[in-house]
Amino acid sequence: MTRGKAYTLAPMFKPHYKICFVGFLLDFAVMVGITAIPFFLYQRLGGGAAMSGAFGAAHSAAYAVCCIVSAGMVTRARNGLNWAFLGVAVYTIGIGLMPFFNTPIPCLVVSSVAHGGLALAWPALHSWVGSDPDPVQRTRHMAWFNLSWSFGFAVSPFFAGPLFDADFRWPFVILVLLCLVCLALIKSLPHEKSYFGTASAEQLAARADHDRASEAYLYCGWCATFIANMLIAVTRSVYPKRVEELVSTGMLRLLFETDSIPFLAYGPATKFSFIAGAMSFATGAAFVVLGRTHAWRHRFQVLFWSQVLSAGAFWVLGSTRSLAVMGLCFIVVGANLGVAFFSSAYYSLADPAHKHRRLTINEGAVGVGGFVGSSIFGYLVGRYGIAMPFHYTPLLIIGGLMLQWGLLEYGKHRAALAIAPPTRPSPETP
Repeated sequence: MTRGKAYTLAPMFKPHYKICFVGFLLDFAVMVGITAIPFFLYQRLGGGAAMSGAFGAAHSAAYAVCCIVSAGMVTRARNGLNWAFLGVAVYTIGIGLMPFFNTPIPCLVVSSVAHGGLALAWPALHSWVGSDPDPVQRTRHMAWFNLSWSFGFAVSPFFAGPLFDADFRWPFVILVLLCLVCLALIKSLPHEKSYFGTASAEQLAARADHDRASEAYLYCGWCATFIANMLIAVTRSVYPKRVEELVSTGMLRLLFETDSIPFLAYGPATKFSFIAGAMSFATGAAFVVLGRTHAWRHRFQVLFWSQVLSAGAFWVLGSTRSLAVMGLCFIVVGANLGVAFFSSAYYSLADPAHKHRRLTINEGAVGVGGFVGSSIFGYLVGRYGIAMPFHYTPLLIIGGLMLQWGLLEYGKHRAALAIAPPTRPSPETP
């Protein structure tokens, strides 16, 4: 396997560094929108938890549907990065138009179209990163790319919250500018095959056992990603209302003190940005650990305990008024996302002939999980308050774990019947 000589002349501008920068900037921009939109709904449109949940559900549904619809088209494309460029452009225009409207329906339409555009971008970007035929190198590239976009998610709320509290338009201006930079970087990237090359017959034979084990965990990983993103969506689209209510009523506490600290009595978007940033940092930390270790591969216990801890975190979030405790719970939920997403993406790349389609399905699980979490929790919190749905979440996760175990057993049976992987070129070869 060889790489183009032109890329070795400027190490800082190697394509796999560029795409990491794309991941950072794009998710920085996306998280600016995710942080600002709920407060935009509350303060500009007069909405509540039900409205923000409905918006989050619509965004996730648009993402999931576009993932499913585009899977075949993007897989057959000669250069998937063209779809990534189109997707980022659609997102930029859609979210950029949102602050120009003062009623819910137009805002819902343009923001949903925007998130549908992201469904074209992320599978193509992940597929490009995962094209290295060497599993060790592939894991390192995945780790750096996932760390990059999660770091963008982590630091973005610290800017988005204060920007929104200063003027609701500022987050949207910053978002558009960052996306324009992303478009320029995507346009400069080479085709994945010209950069990474293709796997030889010897490489395919050497990793055959490893790839079969990854096949066994494929469906289980997708289910874990669905659960993780369901929980994440709730924290991002529904829980901000809890923070706003505690701030407005003077009930928010740092720990367990009797009287509120004056600092906690204003700026709900800024306060939420603290715990949202901590959650994304935890996701990035999980990516670092998984990218530098191997013990998690093909180990159901890792997925199991990560979700059990998240169940406990949601139970606590249903009643706590402590910002510090909220932050710890968000960290647990964020780490679970890192474990689930990295694992399922890694298993989706095992078969090079189907990697793009499987990554699209994996991103579809992200969208469906977000839709289910935002819609169901938005409705339940709006009708019954915060405690009930959060306190019953552990039962939902227990059901999810049982389903994952069944999917793992099915996957093992399916992998045992599988023949050795083909040595023919991938259909994604241009």
